[in-house]
Amino acid sequence: MTIFQFPQFSLEAAKIWEEIPAEFQEIILDNVLCSHCRDSVRIVDYSGSVVGGDLLLKGNCAICGHKVARLVEGS
Repeated sequence: MTIFQFPQFSLEAAKIWEEIPAEFQEIILDNVLCSHCRDSVRIVDYSGSVVGGDLLLKGNCAICGHKVARLVEGS
């Protein structure tokens, strides 16, 4: 059985994430590049922070467990 942790976000990152509609959040989470799998995968056990005004999600690949990241550029 796999146990996933709840996402951890900074206050600023949580604000940005909440402004994104739920259906787009799912698309973002399902489209993260894993260099180990060499494919687009789902990010799990992720956290969010803001870097240069953009939302940065860091977590693990749902398939192999390697570290992955996804940058969501601000508007």
